[in-house]
Amino acid sequence: MGSFNHILIIKPSSLGDIVHCFPVVDQIRKTFPDASIDWVANTEFLPLVRRYPGVRRGIAFPRSRWGKVSFFPSFGRFLQDLRQESYDAVLDAQGLLRSALIARGSRGAIRIGFSDAREGAVGLYSEVISLDGTSGILHAVRKNLRLLEPLGIAPEYSLQRLTYSAQDQENLEKILLRASADFQGNFFVLHPGAKRSIKRWPSLYFSDLLNAIHRHYPGIRPVLVGGAEDTLLLEEVAARTRTSPVLLPGLVPIDLLPLLFEKALFYVGNDSGPLHLAVMAGIPTVSFYGSSTPERTGPFDDGKGTHVVLGDKVACSPCGDFRKFCDHQSCLVGVTPEAAFSGVRALMERLQDFSRGKGSLQSA
Repeated sequence: MGSFNHILIIKPSSLGDIVHCFPVVDQIRKTFPDASIDWVANTEFLPLVRRYPGVRRGIAFPRSRWGKVSFFPSFGRFLQDLRQESYDAVLDAQGLLRSALIARGSRGAIRIGFSDAREGAVGLYSEVISLDGTSGILHAVRKNLRLLEPLGIAPEYSLQRLTYSAQDQENLEKILLRASADFQGNFFVLHPGAKRSIKRWPSLYFSDLLNAIHRHYPGIRPVLVGGAEDTLLLEEVAARTRTSPVLLPGLVPIDLLPLLFEKALFYVGNDSGPLHLAVMAGIPTVSFYGSSTPERTGPFDDGKGTHVVLGDKVACSPCGDFRKFCDHQSCLVGVTPEAAFSGVRALMERLQDFSRGKGSLQSA
């Protein structure tokens, strides 16, 4: 095994997939503590990637300009930035033609990718990780760690918390107080959105769940998060309830979401990127999976935490990670608010403060 001092990771998106790739950084650092690790990510995810311990440099890929005339000059600047470094190894964890072209365009001695890479990407790698003969379903975290095999690195799992300063804490506090001047005390986070509608548990169910939590745990305040595009959804969910939730549509930057989640009791949300940030933040979660396979892309912390995954295993579920539409969504509609609240109660019973009978957490 040689020495690998400069390593590039290519994982531009999506949010959850990036979190599932962070453990690769940990294992590189354990074997090569002096290695410089750079990461190619879509521009909107760079603030998060740059906070991960061990990532030296984040390189912005202009994905939002893909297919537009403005892409070409921005791509030229991207290549110039990419080629500032000569890499001993390049790991393509995305497995698409454009990510393989990035690997080929970098100054990388070894280009490593998976045998199931799509769009002909496999032909651009110098080292291919064969997934033939893999028994059972391989979680994305375990799969990403296999990229380290040609480097002689053991595919062990660990995940760090993001690094935050006192200024970050102050910035988050200002955001919360602007959203609710009386923000204080215990709270939980609810994320009712998802990039694709096929992954959304019904909004009415979220409202019913909020009411149930309020009836049993009136001292815990709900905080609803989402992107700016989720403003109407958050307002809709809140309007049906008897609670006074704090609404944060597009107000908390992606890289500060884990800091918010660390302060919460638990998290409830769909199969979407913020769920995996909550897992990384170390809090219990309740999530809803139907079209996707939770054994492959679900909450993962190697059994260290408590995560409840709900879904109705109808005949057509899972139907695929890339499907966009469904005219019935039986796999999610079949998960009742009562079933979700049972999951919340199971989490509450495990919380240390709750078991000690802390007043604000007691069931009504």
